[in-house]
Amino acid sequence: MFDGSLISILIEYVIVFILVFILSYFLFIRKKQRLNKNKVPIELNYLIRLYRINVKNISYKKFVWTYNIINTFIISTIYIIVVYLVDNFILQLLVGTVLLILLTIICYGLLGRYYQKKGDKKCTNSKK
Repeated sequence: MFDGSLISILIEYVIVFILVFILSYFLFIRKKQRLNKNKVPIELNYLIRLYRINVKNISYKKFVWTYNIINTFIISTIYIIVVYLVDNFILQLLVGTVLLILLTIICYGLLGRYYQKKGDKKCTNSKK
C-alpha cells in the first residue's frame, strides 16, 4: 500500500505544499492585493452567498492569504492521498474529484463559520 516510509511521505507533502504555495503566490496573490469589485475571487463570492459574510468586516489581504493556504492544503492533500493510496488512473481521477469536492466544502465551511463568528463579535462590540 505504501511504497515509502511515513517520513518520506511527510517530506514529500511539505515539498509539494511549499512548491504549490510559491506557484500560487506568483500567479494569484501578487495580483490580488487590493479588492477589485469587478474581479472578486470565486471563494469570496461563495462565502458571501452561503454564509452571508460582510466584506467590510474582513481584511481582504488576510483573506487572500487564507484562501491561498486553504487551496494549497487541498491540492497537496489530494495529491498525497491519490498518489499513495490509489493505483488505477481512473480511480485516481474519481477519488481526486470526490476529495476535491469534500475538502472544499469542509475547509471553506470552516472558514465561513470563522468569519461569521468574527463578524458577530464585531457587531456586538460596536453595539456596546
